[in-house]
Amino acid sequence: MKQIFGVPLWLMKDYLGDLGAVETAPDVMTADGWQASVRKTDPYRIGSLVVGRIEVEFSGDENKLAEVLEKLHWKTMRGGG
Repeated sequence: MKQIFGVPLWLMKDYLGDLGAVETAPDVMTADGWQASVRKTDPYRIGSLVVGRIEVEFSGDENKLAEVLEKLHWKTMRGGG
């Protein structure tokens, strides 16, 4: 299970769709050789700061997942400063 902060559920589904997945059931994205279940979870709170949080559980062929996770890493990288 991978926790991702600051990316809304709808955007994660969009990212997974860009990587070849389609929504086959509510909050389940399926592609050739891999699948991801996504769900919104309680936000992370630090004092008055509230950051949205989702969880993504991946399953499937390890080689394809490594490729997907590498590409997803670049999509979810947040700039700032």
